Amino acid sequence: MRILLVEDEKPLANAIKEGLIENNFVVDVAYDGESALSKIEIEEAYDLVILDIMLPKLDGINLLKKIRENKYKMPVLMLTAKGEIETKVKTFGIGADDYLTKPFDFRELLARVHALLRRTKEIKTGNIKIEDLEIDTEKMIVTRGNKKIDLTRKEYQILVYLCLNRGRIVEKKELENHLWDENSTPWSDTLRTHIKNIRRKVDSGFEKKLIKTIPGVGYEIE
Repeated sequence: MRILLVEDEKPLANAIKEGLIENNFVVDVAYDGESALSKIEIEEAYDLVILDIMLPKLDGINLLKKIRENKYKMPVLMLTAKGEIETKVKTFGIGADDYLTKPFDFRELLARVHALLRRTKEIKTGNIKIEDLEIDTEKMIVTRGNKKIDLTRKEYQILVYLCLNRGRIVEKKELENHLWDENSTPWSDTLRTHIKNIRRKVDSGFEKKLIKTIPGVGYEIE
């Protein structure tokens, strides 16, 4: 999943970004509201926005208004030092999905991120199960049958994204947009190589093959 973090305190932003990356998220960072809005309009691929309220150029409340006015539906988690109930009520009324007051424990932030993404993808627990393939998205453990599958970070991200979108063809461009950040440009064969490795680890040795290639279009887990 690709997250946009909007936070003007650079040490805090860097710490949150590193923690999210360690938990297999793809993260872009904006340090003011205007650049955040520009990233959203250009990328149109964020699965979640973590948004501070006190921002330069365009504050978080007005940025949230613009996000919803422009019909972007990704969940938004608000971060702020303000704990007043009026501020919380206002942000929820505009379209915020959750609220976390600074200072906070990163574990709570991570739990809220997981909860919002599960809600968006209509997953009731942290586990994804398709046939005999099971993914614990909180512990980041993948098994098929009784076999634990070791994946690289990018392989894991791709597999989870395909599983969350099971039953539909996911185009190559969509995978690249969601699973590589703004500073990474995959080579033309990068995704294909990752899929080949995932298929070798996940499908090899099993009668039923889960990962299907749609030539010239993308990939699907049926």
